[in-house]
Amino acid sequence: MLNTLVSSPPSSVVLATDLDGTLLAGPLPARRYLRELFSGNIPHAKLIFVTGRGLESILPVLNDPMVPRPHYIIADVGATVLYGDTLLPVFPLQQEISYKWPGTQVVLDALSTFDYLERQSVPQERRCSFLVREGLIDDRLREVVEALGCELLFSAQKYLDVLPKGIGKGSTLKKLCEHFNFKSQNVVTAGDTLNDLSMFKESFSSIVVGGAEPALIHAVCDCESVYLSCAEGCAGILEGLKHYQFLETQKPAVVQDVGRSDLVMVYHRLPFDELPNGTRRKPKSPNGIMPTLLNFFTSGIKGVWVAWSQQASRNPENFDVHVVVDADKYPNLHASRIPLLPHDVDLFYKKFSKEAFWPIIFSFPDKAEFHQEHYYPMAKGDYRKFIAM
Repeated sequence: MLNTLVSSPPSSVVLATDLDGTLLAGPLPARRYLRELFSGNIPHAKLIFVTGRGLESILPVLNDPMVPRPHYIIADVGATVLYGDTLLPVFPLQQEISYKWPGTQVVLDALSTFDYLERQSVPQERRCSFLVREGLIDDRLREVVEALGCELLFSAQKYLDVLPKGIGKGSTLKKLCEHFNFKSQNVVTAGDTLNDLSMFKESFSSIVVGGAEPALIHAVCDCESVYLSCAEGCAGILEGLKHYQFLETQKPAVVQDVGRSDLVMVYHRLPFDELPNGTRRKPKSPNGIMPTLLNFFTSGIKGVWVAWSQQASRNPENFDVHVVVDADKYPNLHASRIPLLPHDVDLFYKKFSKEAFWPIIFSFPDKAEFHQEHYYPMAKGDYRKFIAM
């Protein structure tokens, strides 16, 4: 259990965090808890993605249910700045950055003689990214880049970015906070590689998460405004937020990552047949998979078998949700029954699943017969009933 709880700070936190190795890393319970914090549990809190990724590679993250939706996105190592909901540029900040960029083709042409530069095959806007060994970066390269009105950023001992001069994660974040009047004492930055260093050099409280690039740790070890977390990823962010007193430990949060069952089986049928008089019997025609699945519980491990139970109501009276399967053969196995109407079973299981879903997953798309009303209850006016289950 994560022993953390949202406190009531004077003003809400603005978390500006890197993605890879930071927000997208760490133990699952910590990721869940951080998602809850920035999904409305801290009033007026703001979340800013600050990443080296381009927008195209950020889109899958935005669709990840484990990741909270950001209010703003700083991408391309600071060269792109967007609203998190609409993905539209934040003006005039984006316009000012664009004015400083000489153009991708201009940069590539100027660097074409440097054979040791390998262009990264990632989406890039207003920057050029390469793979290179640190020892190969020489003064001649620096001079050419400076003549372009740009600068170099090297990180993780292999990534080299050519950026508009004065542009980076830190400078763009600072301008974004000034633009929206975020007080610097409420802003907390988090990261794990050298391309996050510019954030830590601004007047913000900062968190270097566990497992960070050694060069970054060395660069910030004397900075009083930087907290070095022991935990990695999201757990490190939570540790840092606690250090800066945006979280407290007076009460435990209700975040539990371990349940009572060692194994949870979710199946479309119960491991027994239910008779109209309420009694149960061994499945009349058990298929091959059911005995195999039940064998997992013969050793006595604690488990639950989740399946639907056909009932006359979705809220039947005197209905036991949890029942023992077979006290002799499986002493620690319980069935968790979900009451469904005959109409529910017929609509989804007998029609949608058998006629459309199963032929597709078994690679017989030509056999599939899809009818929207079988899949989407709203088409028959049943949507509210399904939500009420």
